[in-house]
Amino acid sequence: MKILKGFALGLLSFILFISLFAFGLVYTVNQTVLNSHYIVKTLNNINFSQLIDETLAQSDSGDAIPADLRTAVVDTLKTMEPVIKERFGIALNDTFAYLKGKSDVPDLKQTLSKSVMNSDFVGELLKNIDLSNLINQVLKADENSGDTFSEAFTTAFIDTIDKMEPSLKQEVVTASDPIFKYLLQQTSTIDLKTIVRQTIFSTDFMTELINSLDFTTMARDTLSEQIGGQLPQGIELTDAQIGRVVAAMEPYFKNGLISAVDDIADYLVGARQTFSISISFDLAMTTLKSVVKEAYMASLPVDLQGATQAQIDQQFETYFADFRQSLDTSFNLDSSNFGTGISDQMSKTLTDAQDGLTKARDGIQEASTNFESRLKDLRSYVTLFRTVFICVIALIVLLVLGIVLIHRKVKGACLNLGIVSLVYGVIFFIGILIVKGVVKEILGQQDMPQAFQSLPGTMVNYVTSPLQNISLACLIVGVVLIVVAIVYPRLWHPKTS
Repeated sequence: MKILKGFALGLLSFILFISLFAFGLVYTVNQTVLNSHYIVKTLNNINFSQLIDETLAQSDSGDAIPADLRTAVVDTLKTMEPVIKERFGIALNDTFAYLKGKSDVPDLKQTLSKSVMNSDFVGELLKNIDLSNLINQVLKADENSGDTFSEAFTTAFIDTIDKMEPSLKQEVVTASDPIFKYLLQQTSTIDLKTIVRQTIFSTDFMTELINSLDFTTMARDTLSEQIGGQLPQGIELTDAQIGRVVAAMEPYFKNGLISAVDDIADYLVGARQTFSISISFDLAMTTLKSVVKEAYMASLPVDLQGATQAQIDQQFETYFADFRQSLDTSFNLDSSNFGTGISDQMSKTLTDAQDGLTKARDGIQEASTNFESRLKDLRSYVTLFRTVFICVIALIVLLVLGIVLIHRKVKGACLNLGIVSLVYGVIFFIGILIVKGVVKEILGQQDMPQAFQSLPGTMVNYVTSPLQNISLACLIVGVVLIVVAIVYPRLWHPKTS
């Protein structure tokens, strides 16, 4: 009978040891591969912006990208990275919820809508991005191209973005909403030109852009072209006098452009190929006449020396009438002042972008169908794994109960279970420490980007942590049970003197 009991205890103890080993493995898989938080934690330890910066620096194309632009791009990615990782975590949580049976239907489009393809996500991305600096660096990098904005317009454009950045970001967020709805097939059509025209190139934005233009320079250049270096009869205007005339001309330039703001905006989004406006500053001639008269009086011709004021005024009227006939009191502005081929470029860009959105929409639909099919297949395996996980736990409980029932005594049961637990704990705890040290040593010798250098060690810790915790727990439980087996009889059955 004792032999049979000993054989049974030995067999159950061996099976319990193997079951603990199996539990450690399935528990590790459940806490890592089947745990979205583990994957997110791993991603959070990868510095993607630093990795991209290193890749650009080492690649041949890195030399073609200006340093300031590369810095601006990397800084932007650094700002966006936490938001992207957070939203990716939301998508993973939804996916794993289905795999683990916590939701009934896998829906890639719904998952994308909740995570990265919504206007709230775009708003979070843009919140801390310095748009004016980024766009400024992009335009500087392209300033040698023949098909670009004029320098005055570029400067005004950057100034306007800086002033209107909060509202511009909101316009981008607003524009993103119909785009995402189209991609996720919540709407059937999309007109990208109309979206851009009504948001990013809205009338309000373009009006603010015009208000930021350097009209002082424009008016001064126009005046210089009209009167040349000096007035007839060698009369010259001082800088202060020229400034007064320029100040009088500025509002007409600004108001003329603002009156044509819709035509300009349509041109910039490619809705029309050209535009042309004529800006009249005829009313500014009153100021010009007053300034010219001051200069005329300061350089009075010799034949008018000693003349009466009436004679001087009459002579000046004749002088100014002749002078004015040589002036063009209007300024013609057309699409060529904004650069060459911009409308065609923008139109082509938006058309290509819209075609790209249509292809992306079809791709998302196809991916959604494949995603649902593959997730359903994968879910069956995950369900089987989780069933095995529960069965292993149930088996361990049954084995422990079996050992306890065979012993029928606290001392024997605690000693038996304590030894099995202690042996398992010691072997695997020490083994894991050795494996971690060896793997980290090997990985530490590998040549990898700076952004990845801390990742291998972190992943090793993540992967081995569940099994290490279980083995440590078993080690502690084993010691406690052995101590109980030794102490218990002395507490309940003390020696009699």
